[in-house]
Parts: sequence; structure tokens; C-alpha cells
Amino acid sequence: MNLLRRKMIRDLLVLFSLPRVRAELASLAKLFLQETTRYTGGIKGEAKETKEAFQILTKYMKREKLSSAEKKQFVKQMIDLLKGTGVVVPVLLIPLPFVGTVLLIIVEHLLLSMNIQLLPSAFYQKDKKNLLTPEAIEKELEEKDFTSL
Repeated sequence: MNLLRRKMIRDLLVLFSLPRVRAELASLAKLFLQETTRYTGGIKGEAKETKEAFQILTKYMKREKLSSAEKKQFVKQMIDLLKGTGVVVPVLLIPLPFVGTVLLIIVEHLLLSMNIQLLPSAFYQKDKKNLLTPEAIEKELEEKDFTSL
């Protein structure tokens, strides 16, 4: 058993030391870092939108008149909060944080290929008319500068 384990480790080290495999792993790491950056930006955007929704709510509680745009914005943000809660809570239940993050990325990309937005709207670019597709994500990643990584 111990001999088999040593042979497997040796074979894996040889495999991962191949230039092509190392380059592929490096590109996957860069893609993962890009996705985590997108999620971080999305969380910041959601925090800002939630603050605005709270201001609308306090305005409503003071019995001030709300415009229809404010009402729509509030409803949209409440839907986004429920989306975020429905996605984040199950991922947090997975004991290993890294596994939960990778699982979230994989599930989100599978759903994006079917034009389904899983995450709140702050996680997606505003300047695109359609939902993100795998092709659009790939194009965006190609345009990014990874020299700072």
C-alpha cells in the first residue's frame, strides 16, 4: 500500500512538472483569480445597492412619497437579496470554503450557458444587453491584463 502511494505521488509530480500541464494549470489559476475578483466586485455593488434600498425604506417609513423608479429599484434589490441568500447560504454550508467557491463558479457558468442568472444583478456587467454567455466571459478574460498577478 505504501509503495503504491509513493508511485502515485511520483507519477503525479512527473505529470505536473510537464511544461504543457504547468501552463494549463497557470491559466486555470488566472481564470479562478479573475472570477474571485468579479465576485468581490459584485459583493461591493450589492452592498451599495442594499444601502440605497435601505434609504428608500426609511423614506417610506417616514411616510414620504416614493417615485415609481424608487419603488422598482426597491423591489429589484429585494429580489437580488433573496437571490444572494439562496445562493450564499447553501455554499456556506459546505465545510471547505474553497470547495464551495469552486462549486459556485461551476454551477454559475453552467447556468449562464442556459441564460439563467444565478447571482444578484451586481455580479453582471451593466453594459451588456444580454446575459453573459461563456463566449462573452472568455472574451472578457482575454481583454483583462494579468501581468499584475
